[in-house]
Amino acid sequence: MLFREMLEAYVTRRRGALRHQHKSVDRDTRIILEFLQFSGKAPWYWTEEGFEKWSYEIGVVRTLAVSSQRHYQGAIRGFLAYLIENVKFRNVVRREYGVDLVQICHPENCIPHISERELTRERPALTHAEINQFFNAYDTAITEAARFKTKDLRPLQRDKAMFYLTYAAGLRASEIIGLNVSSFQPNPNIPELGEYGFISAWGKGSRGSGPKHRMVPVTHLPVSALLAWYIQEIRPLFMDMSDANDQALFFSERGRRIALSTFEARFQHGIALAGLEDRGFTPHCLRHSSVTHEDLRFSGEMVRRKHGHTYQATTQGYMHHPDEFVNEEITRAIGSQLDALLGKDKDKE
Repeated sequence: MLFREMLEAYVTRRRGALRHQHKSVDRDTRIILEFLQFSGKAPWYWTEEGFEKWSYEIGVVRTLAVSSQRHYQGAIRGFLAYLIENVKFRNVVRREYGVDLVQICHPENCIPHISERELTRERPALTHAEINQFFNAYDTAITEAARFKTKDLRPLQRDKAMFYLTYAAGLRASEIIGLNVSSFQPNPNIPELGEYGFISAWGKGSRGSGPKHRMVPVTHLPVSALLAWYIQEIRPLFMDMSDANDQALFFSERGRRIALSTFEARFQHGIALAGLEDRGFTPHCLRHSSVTHEDLRFSGEMVRRKHGHTYQATTQGYMHHPDEFVNEEITRAIGSQLDALLGKDKDKE
């Protein structure tokens, strides 16, 4: 069957030449098959009208999220683009069916790509005061747990190191829980950081590709001492039930690499300790906070590279500077210009 041959060739190209992840390719394959079933026609008979009816179905009837609708439409557009560019398939269709393969997905009938991340609820950044409140709460809780010898002492000590590293390095949840004890390298330009000058992290890929590696520079001096304390004194306490050769940096109480669900639950536990509930904070807010706060210290290009964004626009989407900060910058800039002008006028007099 020609369609099956087309689909297999498309999958082979994405999995082989383009090295897209199996999960991403499978998802798009299911979407293509779904549209095939909805239209009841082979790709060379697909029409814009049929595509628009299907878009109505997934958007209005099934009420998929806007980002999901865009992905569905993109899967069909990408498949057709591949077929149209493939000389073999284009010629076979023309010879066997007397028609040409055409692109039915256009800017006029597809959801525009406005931003890289469209969220139903914006993830806020913690202010500097809230960050201090969050980590001060850990210090208080650890002191109390040590005093009364409660079983939450070790998890609290781990959490303080884990979430401070998440914030200071601006890591994603998947990146922080994937770290090993060997994920650090010295920065020869900053010997004060010791063995913890750079973090070797595997982050999110793009366009269906696999995880992307990057070296994250450590820009907070307390990270070095905190990691040394955690690795030497706290981490061994979690290894009673684990494999002695396990390289995971952060363990659960059961001696396994900490899971995403545990990471998220422990973050909410810390938020509750700090009295910051009901503000919509999630672990990813620490990454937003890192971008926002680092933008006050470094250039936009440095912040982009540190956080592993391909585009500066993506980094800007993570910034949450309050209106007062922006207004103060404008006032300061205009004030300096006025001072310069007034100074020139006085010189002329």
